[in-house]
Amino acid sequence: MKTALFTNFSTEPFTGYWDGKPKTFEAGQAVYMPDYLAAHFAKHLTNRELLRAGFESSTSPKKPEDVPEFMEFYNQAYTPDKEEEQYSSEKDSVDVQIEVANKNRQEKAKASVTPDSSATDEKQVAPTPDKEAGDEEKPFADKPADEGKKE
Repeated sequence: MKTALFTNFSTEPFTGYWDGKPKTFEAGQAVYMPDYLAAHFAKHLTNRELLRAGFESSTSPKKPEDVPEFMEFYNQAYTPDKEEEQYSSEKDSVDVQIEVANKNRQEKAKASVTPDSSATDEKQVAPTPDKEAGDEEKPFADKPADEGKKE
């Protein structure tokens, strides 16, 4: 599933709604989440800020790319991610999806900073099993190929 970064670029908290449930983002807060949620919240934050700036006719355009005022605000709120995340389905709650998307980011950041302690330049040798008395290998060279065959 694709993820994106939603950023509340405004100077006030923003409360967006998904599935009838409010989600509040503090001023300046940036959170990774599923792409469709980030786009949804970005659109509503953009509309709120456009109304405050006096651009009523620029809200929720049918072709956003044709309305520079809308795109200017929207691009501040929505940043698509270049990588695709693997995590929960759309049936999970919004909070769980947001948590998972950010946890994946934190784990990737730790992995890129912390060297893998198991990665060494030394050769690894697997021990051979101990042989008990009587388990010695016997060569086949001294036996004819058809010995023991029943016809």
